[in-house]
Amino acid sequence: MLVPHLYFNGRCQEAITRYVEAFGAEVKDVITYPEAENKKGVMHSEILIHGQRVMMNDNDFGPPDLIVIYDSKEDLMHSFEIMKEGGNITAPMQKTDYSSCVVGFSDKFGVKWGFMVRKS
Repeated sequence: MLVPHLYFNGRCQEAITRYVEAFGAEVKDVITYPEAENKKGVMHSEILIHGQRVMMNDNDFGPPDLIVIYDSKEDLMHSFEIMKEGGNITAPMQKTDYSSCVVGFSDKFGVKWGFMVRKS
């Protein structure tokens, strides 16, 4: 599954509200930063706009990413080993509250990607 990922630098909740109002978007998930992390806002959210999943958060990572969601870490690793050649890792592979494995990188063409395993 290929999903756009948008960054709002502190205005994600405002964007979610606007997209619900404008498009009738369905909010699927909103995870805020834990108090211990000394950050405020949305760490991860997912909404559906006309049936299309869109991921959003309050980070400031610049232009949007394309997110590929895998069913298994093995499938993710197969693609990642090919795609990382000549690229630059921007977020090291790790487990998060919303996925057992995520990694972020730019490929050799400068396209920003995020790979993640579907949360079971």
